Order: sequence, then structure tokens, then C-alpha cells
Amino acid sequence: MTEEELVQTAARLGAKEANALAGERIAQAVLARLAAEPVRPATPVLVLARRWAIGLAAAASVLLVLRLIVGTPSPRSVPSPLSSLSVLHELDGLNAAELEGLLETLPPSAAAPAHPEPAAYHDLDPKNLERLLHSLEG
Repeated sequence: MTEEELVQTAARLGAKEANALAGERIAQAVLARLAAEPVRPATPVLVLARRWAIGLAAAASVLLVLRLIVGTPSPRSVPSPLSSLSVLHELDGLNAAELEGLLETLPPSAAAPAHPEPAAYHDLDPKNLERLLHSLEG
């Protein structure tokens, strides 16, 4: 067998089967099957990505609206820490020694519990110690 005969035989190899195939019939069968099968939904990854993108866009728009409505305070309007700590402005001019002296002259408040000095614990009898413990427990 020569090369030319081999090529001719190979060309005729599928000719009978190709002629037997009806293109119109196959096209109709493919279209019928596509119409019968439901359309496959989008892949879950794409759906999740879309939902995340929509959520992020909504959050960004809410933040933008809040930023425009509320605004930010200017740095000049922020109170200094010293002015917010001062309650009695009359005492602002006193130094630490003068403030301590003034504090010693004030009587203890009624809400402040009276605590004996640590040395006085040794002088208490058991009954008074028990009273002291009960008063400290509240």
C-alpha cells in the first residue's frame, strides 16, 4: 500500500457514518434537551460575593451619610483635659501644698467610712474588732 492509497482510505473511513448523521435531527434533539432541563443557578461563590459587595456598599453609604450629617468636631472645639478636670475654678490658682492644706481643713464626708489607723487595730478588743469587720463589709 502506498502513501496515497493510505490517505484515500483514511479519508473514506468516517464518510459513511458522517452521511448517516442527520444534522437537523441532532440539532432538534439538542434544543429539546436544553428546553427540558432547568437552567442551572449561579454558583454559590458568585452569589456570596455579590451579597458581600452589596452589603459593603450599603454600609459605606450609611457611614458616608452619617459622616455628612453628624460631621466631626473641629480640633479647636475639643476641651482641654485641664479644663474638664476642674470643678471649682476658684482653686485653679493654688499650688499642691496649698491644696493639701485646704484638704486637711475639710471635715470627712458623711458617706466616707471612718477607718481607724493601723496602729489602733491592736488596741481593739475582739468585740470591737468584730464590729469593725461588719462595718467594713457594708
